[in-house]
Amino acid sequence: MRTRTSSPGPAKAGNSAATPRLLADAVQRHREGRLAEAAELYRRILALQPKHPDALHLLGLVEHARGAHADSLKLIERAIAINGRIAAFHTARGTVLAALGRGEAAFQALTRALALEPRNPEALNTLGNLRLSSGDAVAAEDAYRQALAAKPEYAEALSNLGSALRAQGRLADAEAALREAIRLRPSYATALANLGLVLQEQARWAEALATYDRALAPDSRHPAAHGNRSMLLLLLGRLEEGFAEYEWRWQMPDFATPRRDFPQPLWNGERLSGETLLVHAEQGLGSAIQFVRYVKPAAAMGARIVLECQPPLLRLFRQSLAGPGEPVAEVIIKGEALPPFDRQVPLMSLPHLLGTTLSTIPAGIPYLRADEADIAVWRGRLASAPRPRIGLVWAGNRRHENDHNRSLPATGLAPLVSRFDAAFFSLQVPVSPSDLACFPAGRLVDYAPLLTDFADTAAALAALDLVITVDTAAAHLAGALGRPGWLLLPFVPEWRWLLDREDSPWYPSLRLFRQRSPGDWDEVIERVAAALPGWAAQMGSR
Repeated sequence: MRTRTSSPGPAKAGNSAATPRLLADAVQRHREGRLAEAAELYRRILALQPKHPDALHLLGLVEHARGAHADSLKLIERAIAINGRIAAFHTARGTVLAALGRGEAAFQALTRALALEPRNPEALNTLGNLRLSSGDAVAAEDAYRQALAAKPEYAEALSNLGSALRAQGRLADAEAALREAIRLRPSYATALANLGLVLQEQARWAEALATYDRALAPDSRHPAAHGNRSMLLLLLGRLEEGFAEYEWRWQMPDFATPRRDFPQPLWNGERLSGETLLVHAEQGLGSAIQFVRYVKPAAAMGARIVLECQPPLLRLFRQSLAGPGEPVAEVIIKGEALPPFDRQVPLMSLPHLLGTTLSTIPAGIPYLRADEADIAVWRGRLASAPRPRIGLVWAGNRRHENDHNRSLPATGLAPLVSRFDAAFFSLQVPVSPSDLACFPAGRLVDYAPLLTDFADTAAALAALDLVITVDTAAAHLAGALGRPGWLLLPFVPEWRWLLDREDSPWYPSLRLFRQRSPGDWDEVIERVAAALPGWAAQMGSR
């Protein structure tokens, strides 16, 4: 998880009539990170001069740093109303608007800042952050480089440039930029956290872990350093430590799923006596499928489980986990009105609360199941197809931060279809006509229109002999159903697939095919093609 930083800084112009010594003292404490003391001094200035624009602006920056973005915006807009000719004020406004998710308004604010001061490095740096958040790493790189041209020893822009280069897969360049930021500021925790991630993506595990530890030395509560460190520990198989660290995910500014506030207390893993526990899914569909296995041990702690999930999983989870003798009392869709409950817990906190290690992963497979009537329908559809019957998935969610590594082009799987005598079926959702055109004519049947939710996909998998898939929800579903699956993994996989093994303790029915060098899918497909005849012969002998 990358971290981007902004450092708008105090304006160079403003009202100097109010206690210059008080303002200088406040700014010094602000720069030292003593935010509560700085805020108190800014408020003392404003008690003397309510329209002091610098004090309003800087107090707004303090509130932004504390996460009180709405209060921050009000203060900064008051400063702009008093003096709208200061670029730093508009830069700060753009930074806060970006934090509030108001991207277009943030862009307009930064455009105004740059109109007032075209080479303002802070505005350019913040514009780069906005571009990177929107997924345009190339435009972000350009903005960061402009900021550095105006201010060559700008450590924040160098750290952010490292994140933009990493997003483009230019890891050596990213490492160089981050090391330069750290040279300028040796205890720069954010740059160290970002450098650790770049080292991790180069499979330099020991260096990455040492770099995260170095980031935490000056700032023991740095969220990105903890969050990145957690994923490396999990990848290394140190699950108990890793899942404990993973609780820092909620404090990471770039974390995809914001923490939800409930009046009901968070469950901390203690025994319950029939109380209702709301377990709410987070992050992606694959993560929900992987970790829903934990509702059964949570129910064994005495809880009555209400499970909240994403709409595509509703029918699958209801038919697998709810009803008489099952661990879940009720399954509901995220966004619907919640029934009464006593405690609540995010789904992916359960491995930590239940003390998961490699040897204690709940591996009662299958823990999800397809509906028998749906399976019968799919078997009917496939009745005339020759054996073996193989499903294919070559791409995950394009919005996923690591999708450029974990997905492969449809052309990558086309050689399998050409070379191996089997009936092939596309389970890719969504799928484009151009992708389907990559495969030999008449050799791949597209079933995407029939896959309306994961209950449909589960029934399709139950009727197929094998699914070959990249790291996406289909792999998790095959594993949770206990169906045979061959998983194609990038050189540095997501933490859940661990390292240097062809099996998964999470899913015994999966076989893992890993890249042996970064980006080399062709060699992976060659190994898959070589393994298929032996698998088919073994299947035919059963």
